[in-house]
Amino acid sequence: MNESVKKLLGELESFEKKNGGFFNVPPETGKFLYNLVCSSKAKNILEIGTSNGYSSIWLGEAAAKTGGKVTTIEIAENKAEMAMLNFKRAGLSDRIKIIRGDAIKEIPKLKGSYDFMFIDAIKKDYISYFKLAFPNLKKNAVITADNAIIFAKKMEEYLSLVRNHKYLSSVLIPIGTGVEFTVKIV
Repeated sequence: MNESVKKLLGELESFEKKNGGFFNVPPETGKFLYNLVCSSKAKNILEIGTSNGYSSIWLGEAAAKTGGKVTTIEIAENKAEMAMLNFKRAGLSDRIKIIRGDAIKEIPKLKGSYDFMFIDAIKKDYISYFKLAFPNLKKNAVITADNAIIFAKKMEEYLSLVRNHKYLSSVLIPIGTGVEFTVKIV
């Protein structure tokens, strides 16, 4: 990762601390996502919940290493606008496509398949995001869901599904605020 991108990520971390309301993943979770994308060689990445683009930049940097692309969905117009500016600053505008809208309405419109998905949006809707995206997830796709420790109660239905589904293998990773790490085995 080049120094200008590292600097931008640092600015976004400071911005979140000063302003709040953007709910970015902690830096260690960003690095974890980066490592997962690189190690799985994911090429088609779907992110639900962009905010100001912090996690998208981690995913986009990894996608640059794998020759991949990121599609990210954000419902809040001001956050989507900010994210687009941050993607440009990071030199990732050609690697990250942002869809503005409600993920529950936008996921069914997606074409193609994905080998990596990161969910970090409205917690009670994780189950809906997952069910809508499941048909578009390739065999051995990696699915990551943030906040699995601090919002376990709100994510209860999602966590129960991925931990007990016959076509999935899932485990909680105690990093950041908790990441549920799932692999689609069929």
